[in-house]
Amino acid sequence: MSMIYKGQVVESEQSKKAMGGTEMMRKRLLDNIDSGLLSDTAIHFSRPREIPNDVKLNILYCHDLAEDPENKILEGSGYKQFDHIVFVTQWQRDQYVAMYNIPYSMCSVIPNAVEKTYNPPENMAHAGKVRFIYHTTPHRGLELLYPIFDALSKEHSNIHLDVYSSFAIYGWVQRDDPYVQLFTDIHNHPNMTYHGSVPNDVVLAALDNADVFLYPNIWKETSCIALIEAIKSGVLCIHPNYGALTETASGASLMYDFSEDLTENANAAYAMAKQVLVTHEQDNEFFKRFTMSDRAFLARNSIPVFKNSWEKLLGSLNG
Repeated sequence: MSMIYKGQVVESEQSKKAMGGTEMMRKRLLDNIDSGLLSDTAIHFSRPREIPNDVKLNILYCHDLAEDPENKILEGSGYKQFDHIVFVTQWQRDQYVAMYNIPYSMCSVIPNAVEKTYNPPENMAHAGKVRFIYHTTPHRGLELLYPIFDALSKEHSNIHLDVYSSFAIYGWVQRDDPYVQLFTDIHNHPNMTYHGSVPNDVVLAALDNADVFLYPNIWKETSCIALIEAIKSGVLCIHPNYGALTETASGASLMYDFSEDLTENANAAYAMAKQVLVTHEQDNEFFKRFTMSDRAFLARNSIPVFKNSWEKLLGSLNG
């Protein structure tokens, strides 16, 4: 549980240990929004516990899936405890509206903002090895990625995978336990490097040297900051059309049809990655030409647009 209460952070001990996407957006708000607009407001970052009655506005800022058990507070007319609800994608908003019968008039969509700026391809090195990256928690698809990349590396010796993945980012180190063997296998693989959990600036630097974000996602994303950061870094992204990923990518990635059958999902990811590598071998300028030139995407997930959207919303709600 965490919230911005009258311009100050109030959070649980567990939240203090976390440095995930929700915490990043909380910092974006505090660092960029006019403090006067926060002085009589409580912004709840999912999983609210207490709804203060001494502020003018109580806003729920949702980052979780609609079906998360923590959202029981919204059942019945529970959503009426809030003056407004902010979502990170239209897909996520529609899930909540359908599940909790929330009026659209109570909802706004403000996309996540990242600090990453686009690097023109001429400043990026794609010579030598083709560098793949995975930089999100393990339950979202790492167990599929390992055999996919292992098979690719047996056919293409010039590829390498860097894995930045651990529940430690949320302070939930114990949730890594089911993945310890997988982390070990990655560490021992000659074409893979396991980096564990590192600060976001280290990940952003790694993205500058990456070519492909291969993401065989099996967990519904409500947005996906990892995908936004990769696209804004000029990295070629491969993922399924699952959850909010289609909306988040907005046509700036390579997508395949999602399947609940994990084998089919893995095969589709493998086939697309294989085609990318074959194309690269035939055309060594391929990655330089596959650039993210959609200015609307670059602006949509920028801090200035994030700041403007929040300040406009808070101004209108304050009257």
